[in-house]
Amino acid sequence: MPIRPLLAVFASLAALLAAPATAQNFPVKPIRYIISFPPGGSNDIAARIIGARITELTGAQVLIDNRPGGGANIGAEAVARAAPDGYTFGNISATHAINATLFPKLGYDMLRDFTPIIKVADIPLLLAAHPVLPVRSPKDVIALARNNKLNYGSAGIGTPGHLAAEMLRGFGAKELGHVPYKGGGPAAVDLMAGHVELLFQNMPELVPFVRAGKMRAIALTSAQRDPVLPAVATMIESGFEGFELGNWLAIVGPAGIPRDIVAKLNSDISRILREPATRDKMSAQGFNIALSTADELAVFLRNEREKWGKLVKISGAKVN
Repeated sequence: MPIRPLLAVFASLAALLAAPATAQNFPVKPIRYIISFPPGGSNDIAARIIGARITELTGAQVLIDNRPGGGANIGAEAVARAAPDGYTFGNISATHAINATLFPKLGYDMLRDFTPIIKVADIPLLLAAHPVLPVRSPKDVIALARNNKLNYGSAGIGTPGHLAAEMLRGFGAKELGHVPYKGGGPAAVDLMAGHVELLFQNMPELVPFVRAGKMRAIALTSAQRDPVLPAVATMIESGFEGFELGNWLAIVGPAGIPRDIVAKLNSDISRILREPATRDKMSAQGFNIALSTADELAVFLRNEREKWGKLVKISGAKVN
């Protein structure tokens, strides 16, 4: 074959490979799935379930990239700065909305710098205690923490668990000390080891330890009891009117991802989360599947920024 036509073929192939991704050929290379917390937490658990199924369905390898620290801001900023081609996205939770008010300065805007893809689940928070702590209810915790120093762990400054504990302080638990971690997994380990006495954390991270007797479930922050732990009362049932506080999980990418790629991602992930096997696996750990369109997620995130902004002010939580 003459050199000039051969070069033209190579040039055409190169142009095809360099062309922007479209829904018809997406994905054709590995996907980076950024998690703002260390392994073992709810974000990581859900990402590994979803990522594995994306690989099985599309053939594209999904690489889980844990970027803990900075109150989840390190991972969020990594997503915001990625190329908007659909090959990088990440999990966000209520912490993403909380940080917009809690931190005086961020390296990104929680709405402007991200492309909403899909809401995944709602997640109840569980108040858990070390088994030797003489408490069985939230009122027991408050009575003990009025005059005795108790340390509570959290997945980090600005996480829902941090704000929940600060709200409990407002009910009279004056001697609560905050010990922030880089994620719920490390916080749970230290609770079981007795380095902290209490923990408000996403239920999926704590259920296995509660069932094993390594920590005691005290109360849920959801409006209703959860079938995963049906014997555990809610904070409202326990006499704390208005104490309803929950986490959630959603997937976003950097701003500017083409709408057809967003639609493809939304469709694929929706399909995965509607599969009985996936739904059962996540529900058994405490995830309440709650799907959305990309546009619905955009509205939800605006509302969450406003809601959590008010709660941050009420709680008095601050970044030191």
